[in-house]
Amino acid sequence: MFRNDLKISRPIRVLLVEDSPLYQKILRGILSENDEFEVVAVASNGLEAIKYSNLYKPDIISMDIFMPVMDGIEATKMIMQSNPVPIVIVSNVYQTSDTDLAIKELDAGAVYILPKPVGPSDSNYSKEAVKYRNTLRIMSEIKVVKRINRSNGSSYTNSILINNSEGVSTLRPKIKCMPPKIVKIIAIGASAGGPESIKILLSNLSEDVVTPIVVVQHIDPHFIEGFASWLNNYSNRRVKVATNDELLQEKTVYIAPGERHMRIEKSMAISFSDYKKSNGHVPSVDVLFDSINKVCAKESIAILLSGMGRDGADGLKNLSDSGSYTFAQNQESSLVYGMPKEAVKLGAACRVLSPEDIAKEINSILNKKQITI
Repeated sequence: MFRNDLKISRPIRVLLVEDSPLYQKILRGILSENDEFEVVAVASNGLEAIKYSNLYKPDIISMDIFMPVMDGIEATKMIMQSNPVPIVIVSNVYQTSDTDLAIKELDAGAVYILPKPVGPSDSNYSKEAVKYRNTLRIMSEIKVVKRINRSNGSSYTNSILINNSEGVSTLRPKIKCMPPKIVKIIAIGASAGGPESIKILLSNLSEDVVTPIVVVQHIDPHFIEGFASWLNNYSNRRVKVATNDELLQEKTVYIAPGERHMRIEKSMAISFSDYKKSNGHVPSVDVLFDSINKVCAKESIAILLSGMGRDGADGLKNLSDSGSYTFAQNQESSLVYGMPKEAVKLGAACRVLSPEDIAKEINSILNKKQITI
């Protein structure tokens, strides 16, 4: 997902929301190393964040969670309801309850979550500084609007990627597919914007859908447990972090842990492999999809959701060519229309739909109802 620092035509206006003077200094220092960023204000609590957001109209907000007066969750909710701005959560987590709170920021309207970068004396400083800047740069390109409550209790932060050069009308599936008669596995890949899309998809799946589901979501390893716990609140099936050699069970969703690739073996067991990046990611969606292609492509459903980059696009194409029934999220519902866009350009998707409609079609397939392709 992350690129080397690039030059842009005008500074990206950043509002820093951080109560720690030390981290205020670290974050300002990281942004000052590249003249494409301008820190327009620094807020030390949520109330100040709301005030400065209205006053300075930043392009992006870097938001801490744990602050006096008003925390980051409440501030994010209020900003997204009144004056929407892309908000990246930048917060350290030390225990499971902290990760749960961090993930709840996604419900509030945040677009991404990062741990705080280390200071200049740490050997990982340069790497984490680039990651922080690139995250703010990428997420500042997103156009967000006010939160919209939906009848099923979920919500979207509607948005588009403003540097998308191809209109959605030019990106439609060019292949015809037959829904599988037997489905042994459902595989999902996602990156930025994926947590919300996965939540909506799972919450709309029928209880009659018992097929095991495996998920690769690009997210910092610190937040994996909290992500699984958060999804459990919206799914009528068990959501857990996958473990090595675990046999797939019905009505269970398996989330790939951080820093290892997840594969499916012929025995329908999960296995983990090395740390070598594929398409810049560990875990990689392509690695998961390619393993399923070798095991049960014709008895699988594969889904590529919102995300930056192209991880999963080639894997989805390979699965489609082998007879898998494949979905890509549509532009209208994607927070970042990158990964699914690349898949559709390859002709890898049987269907291009919103997460809610993907779930409805899966319900129909697995309930053996007629599908019109």
